[in-house]
Amino acid sequence: MKKNIKLFLKLAISGTILSFLFYKIPIYEIVKSLENADIFLIILSILICIPIVYLSAFETGYLTRAMGIIISTFQILKIQMATRFYGLFLPGTLSGGAIKWYKLSKYGSKSDAAAVVVFNRFLEILMLFYTGIIFSLPALIKAKQNQLILIWLFIFLIIIVSYFLLLNSRFLTFFERKILFIPFPELIKNIIPKLFKSIQKFQKLTLKDNFQIFGLLFFYHFLGIIAAYLLALSLGINITFFDIAWIGSVIGILAILPISFAGLGVREGSLVFLLGNYGIPAGDAMAYSFLLFFYTVLVSLSGGFIELSDFIKGKKVKTNFETEQQ
Repeated sequence: MKKNIKLFLKLAISGTILSFLFYKIPIYEIVKSLENADIFLIILSILICIPIVYLSAFETGYLTRAMGIIISTFQILKIQMATRFYGLFLPGTLSGGAIKWYKLSKYGSKSDAAAVVVFNRFLEILMLFYTGIIFSLPALIKAKQNQLILIWLFIFLIIIVSYFLLLNSRFLTFFERKILFIPFPELIKNIIPKLFKSIQKFQKLTLKDNFQIFGLLFFYHFLGIIAAYLLALSLGINITFFDIAWIGSVIGILAILPISFAGLGVREGSLVFLLGNYGIPAGDAMAYSFLLFFYTVLVSLSGGFIELSDFIKGKKVKTNFETEQQ
């Protein structure tokens, strides 16, 4: 019942924001902007998705190996694409994580698979903050916002420290005890110690592994920024690469917040506000938001084709086996 109420509230928030935006922004302005979009740049941005998903799977491979989960990079890629696909229909980011956990647990223990999902999610959020801070610095330096620069650098330091604290056994033990004080249901309280025990396995990661993980994270996030910049250029949006980068980080962080359905409404409203500060018309900002959403849907649907292909192959194998048994 509570889940249904939360889902209803998220849909209501998304619907309210979108209704307000469509009331304020004439639809013909959005359509006109989309009609004038450069198709070549849009296709180029979509093609960039190929190395992004592969590098993401390769980075996750470091975590699965630390857990002792035997799985190929290609299998991880398929799982991540399937997760994206189900994420289109399942409300909330936790639901997508549950799908990823379920599929990974077929290759190892459930607690180890959960540790990979949780730690990988932490790394993704960490990198959103990291890129947002790094790419916003040039604008802050130009505007001589020295106090804000110091705050940003302090947050950046906290981010780095928090990563290494999660690889410290004493801190993990302390953190686990604090979490167990929270009145969770008995089932969850039984799972938490197993999860933290699995997370401690990440201490096997060497300094070289950590640098390579961060390098891969930054590289494919950087490619994602290039794809987003190309989409902005396709609409003739006059904004710098650095500004697109930090705005993308802000949108990514806001989309994670469990206040709307799949980030709808929040993404559009935020882009209209943030791009409006650069003199970008609201119609162009909405068109840009739709292109970003289309980009996400297209990538997610490719995961659906992979799932369908595996399902058909599984049915054929099962049919052949039953035929041989007869």
